[in-house]
Amino acid sequence: MASDKALRTRQSIIEAANALVASEGISALTMDNVAKKAGLSKGACTYHFKSKRELQTALLENYVHHLDEQLNKHEELFEGEPSDTLLSGYIQWFRSFDLDNHGWAAVGTSLLSEYCKDEELMKPVKEWYQKLFERIEQAPKEKQTALLIGIMALEGFFYTHKFGVDLVSPKMKREAWNFMVTSLMPSKVKTKKSAAK
Repeated sequence: MASDKALRTRQSIIEAANALVASEGISALTMDNVAKKAGLSKGACTYHFKSKRELQTALLENYVHHLDEQLNKHEELFEGEPSDTLLSGYIQWFRSFDLDNHGWAAVGTSLLSEYCKDEELMKPVKEWYQKLFERIEQAPKEKQTALLIGIMALEGFFYTHKFGVDLVSPKMKREAWNFMVTSLMPSKVKTKKSAAK
């Protein structure tokens, strides 16, 4: 098992690689550039990631971890059955992402664009979406269509934002989100009191 220091160094390399991709694009992702960005020698970098492929795998796994964290964080703002809080959490997640995505739009776009044809690298991303769609399928039958429509509409918002073609006005976005809330979500979903403060 890796020591705490080794785990912290590994995470700092991943964060440096994410920052590099966000600021300079995927073509800048070399072991030399990542080591420099992390303030490490190339040898230290290759100690933790034996190859660029291993680093690419870690970046996509880290991206999926970020997706999980964000969905869970925003879904936990609401009370109700999981099939009821999913869409509420997704809407709130996009609202936060739209205000400030902390560089994740550039990272996600770069990673997904570069590796979309690589089945092995994309496996964690596909598994994340598979779990999402399984949640929709496990919802009561009468909620499945509304959930699928809402989630796919929000995915459209996410991807237009990520690819820099998000030309919808803030007013129209708010109207779309309000439509989803009033038309697609059950009225029994409530914001947790601690989240409302």
